[in-house]
Amino acid sequence: MNWLDYVFIGILAISVIISIFRGLTKEVLSLLIWVVAFWLAYHYVDIGAKYLESYIELPSARHLIAFVAILIAALFLGSIINFILGKLIKSTGLSGTDRFFGMFFGLLRGAVIIIVIAFFVRATPLSEDPWWQNSKLVPYAGKIAEWARVRMPENFSKYFSFIENNKVVEQTSEMLKKAAENVESSKQLDQLMQSLSDNKAETNDQTEGGSN
Repeated sequence: MNWLDYVFIGILAISVIISIFRGLTKEVLSLLIWVVAFWLAYHYVDIGAKYLESYIELPSARHLIAFVAILIAALFLGSIINFILGKLIKSTGLSGTDRFFGMFFGLLRGAVIIIVIAFFVRATPLSEDPWWQNSKLVPYAGKIAEWARVRMPENFSKYFSFIENNKVVEQTSEMLKKAAENVESSKQLDQLMQSLSDNKAETNDQTEGGSN
């Protein structure tokens, strides 16, 4: 294993430890709270922006502030609910079981993080580097990432069609080829300008010599 494998193992370990301390219920609820908070901010940002019209003239600033305000408010309310639920679970004596199952949630979350990393690195030339190619865990994460990409709905997967190693290599090669052509054209242009400058200098010398 190389250093990248140890980073991935560290991600799994940290995620598991966090989930053991928080428990399954709080972890799942936290995830739902974030999803709901973003949903509320996305769908009600226009309404929130209207209340700011008399205070902020710039539309983009109004929408940004409204989005952030709704998001923070939703997360705050969600954290209160999460806190109360955590107290209820502790009072029922189920905290040990909750933490045990939370460990599996943390393991799953860590695996998802690694798969997402592999998902996007595959779209860059980094995937051809030795440290990526020599990893023991990358092939497994890459297979799952490709499996997920192929099974995405068509209207969603089209945004990730660039994540194909062959396309990345072809696009990179094409970019390098064009860059080389531009450099060569620039050199030829410099040579042409130098040639014209030399011809002009010779013409001036001949004219001055004829005048003398």
